[in-house]
Order: sequence, then C-alpha cells, then structure tokens
Amino acid sequence: MSEDISALLSQLYRSHFGKMVAVLMYHTGIKELAVSEDIVQEAFAIASKNWQKSVPDQPEAWLYKTIRNIAYNTLKKDSRKQVIEEDYIAQEVRQTSDQDILRVLFACLQPALPPKVQLVIVLRYVCGLRVKRIAALMACGEEGISKIIYRWRAQHTAENLLLDQNSAQPGEQKVRMALKVLYVMFTEGYQLGEDGNLADESLCEDALSLLQEIDKMGIEANGEVKVLHALLLYNLARARSRTNHLDELITWEEQDRTAWNKEMIAVANHYLLLSQRTSSRVSAFQLEAAIAFKHTSAKTYGETDWQGIAALYQRLAVASPSPFTKMGQAAALYFGGDEAAATAILNQLIANPFFQTYHLLHCFRARIYTDKGDTGNALASYKKALICPINAFERRFIAKKMHELTV
Repeated sequence: MSEDISALLSQLYRSHFGKMVAVLMYHTGIKELAVSEDIVQEAFAIASKNWQKSVPDQPEAWLYKTIRNIAYNTLKKDSRKQVIEEDYIAQEVRQTSDQDILRVLFACLQPALPPKVQLVIVLRYVCGLRVKRIAALMACGEEGISKIIYRWRAQHTAENLLLDQNSAQPGEQKVRMALKVLYVMFTEGYQLGEDGNLADESLCEDALSLLQEIDKMGIEANGEVKVLHALLLYNLARARSRTNHLDELITWEEQDRTAWNKEMIAVANHYLLLSQRTSSRVSAFQLEAAIAFKHTSAKTYGETDWQGIAALYQRLAVASPSPFTKMGQAAALYFGGDEAAATAILNQLIANPFFQTYHLLHCFRARIYTDKGDTGNALASYKKALICPINAFERRFIAKKMHELTV
C-alpha cells in the first residue's frame, strides 16, 4: 500500500470509524455492535485493496456506501431484518448526522455502569479511539481498557438496546457524562501531530459541533454546556502558537501571544460569563475554564497569575481528582515560586507507573534541574523522556533542549 493511501485511510479511520459504527448501531441496536464493527472493518479492508488502482473522489461517501452494501448482504442472511427496512440500507447512502451520533452516545451512557466504563465505551464506539489512545488519555494500562470493553460487549449479547428517535430527553447525569466524553474527544484531536499541527482537527470540530447540538436541547445542565464550550475555545484559540516560524515546538513563555485568536477568546469569555450566571455550583469545567481565562487574560508571560492558577488547580484536584490536575498544579506552583511544593507533587506522581513513561513529567523535571544549573540531572531526565511514547515532533523538541545544555 502506498504511503499516501495508508495515510488517507488512517485519517479516515481516526475521524470516521466511530461515526460509521454509530450509524449502523443507530439502526440495528447495541446488541449488534460486534457485527457493526466487523462491517466497518471490512469496508476499510476493501478500500485498502481497491484504492490502489484509483482513490474515489469522495472517499468518505465511498466508505459509507460500501458499508451499506456489506450490511445489506450480511444482515439479509438471518433474522435481523430491521436494518434492511431502513432508508440507510434501501436508498442511497446517508452519512450520519450529529443528532444520530448524540442518540448513540446517550444510549451508550448507562447510569447503572461506573462512569469509567461509560467513558471507555463511548470513546471506543462513538469517538472511534483505539484502545492504546484510550489508555493514554485515562492514564491506565491497555489491558484494563480491553477488559472493560470485552465485559461490556459480553453483557449486551443478551439484550438489544435500540436507539429510539423519539426517546425522552436525556437526564442531567447522562448529559454531564456526555460533556466529559466531548472534552476527552477534543483533547485527543488537540494534541500536537507529527507536523506540529493539531493531531486531528476533525475531532476538535466534531466535539464543538456536538456540543452546539446539546446546547440547542435546552437541558438543565446548560451552564455546564456553555462553560465547556468556553474551555474548548480558549484552548483552540492558542493552538497555532505552540510552534514558532521554524515549525518547532516552543515553551509556554516563548509563545507569540499576538498569534492567539482574540475573537475566539472573546467568545469564550462570553460563554464563561453566561455559564456563571446559569450554574448553581462551581464545577470542574468551571475551574478549568477559569484557569484558561487567567492564562489568556495575561498580556505577557510575566504577568501570569501563577498563584491564582495554583489555587484553582488545588480546588480542581478536590472537585475532580486526577494525576494530570496534580501535574498542572505542580507547574503553577513552580512557576509561581514554590519549587518545594511542586517537587513534592512530582515525586508523588513518579510513583505512578503511568507517569514513569509520561514524557511531560520528565521534561518538567528537566526544566527544574536546568533552572538550578544541574545539567547532569537535566540531561538524565530528558533521556528518560526520549524513551517514552512520543512523536517525532516532540522528539525533536527534547533533542533541541538537550543540545542547548551541552553547547
């Protein structure tokens, strides 16, 4: 397979696998999840073979049509007749809409299951993330994620949860979990890719689009919807400033703040204000958005209110405990002048097996050693970062930092 076709299929898989499985589940029910997944996998396998001769003008539409044909031939052989009667099968291919995705998302969010299980299932079967990425996002092992998925699938072989177009409006608990899913979905796309751009801009766009659909529903948790919208916009507004004119990754203090999208930040400020007016409590998203507001409101790096940010992280660690939150708190404490408190947190985190292979923690420790003039330990920390799972773009950044220490 040529590199161009392989890259195209990989991009389509990342962006549309979840949607394609979701559009089949929308018609067949969750009981047929395994069949739906197999059909989508088969469509990609056919594409990898047929596209060697010629790539279709509309690759996404080609995949949906192929899925339709495979589904028809597969499901007509047994008693699963519902999907054949649907327009999706009987007529020309209909690509899934945001409303369809939301219906599948809310159907997968079952309050009887632990929140972690709900999140894993939606990330896999609605967002289309692979097990490896889910494990990294949730700071846990791949084996544990695989077991969650296997057990969930096994539990649903005896039942068929159909997705009713006229189902009642989801409760607040489901909506809050859905927002968490969209946040993780955005975060996955927001990461730096191999070329220094967004890892998957379509994931960011999909998360924002689905968020807007939820906002239109007029749910009770509307303040949460608006504050998450603000948080995502704050992040997106600064995405292009993470690299310099040489397409090199740069540190926070080196970023060109004039490159930040001021209009997007203004919209984020508006949503944050609206959320504060309509929310009855200070949520984790409220605190994260407040942290982002403090960063974007500082005209220069030197004017950053690190102590205020550290205090917000402290509250966030109580409201929504997470090792990533503790690392953010450590950074705010360090840049605010409290090295001892920051180091204490980092020492706690390094005891976590996941963070032993998390490059940002080792880079942070290297930064502290560098500031203290301890070149030996700084280089040792950067070397540890290099053996962590990182992309080529991040590897170049670390190599550059190591070179700066040796010249």
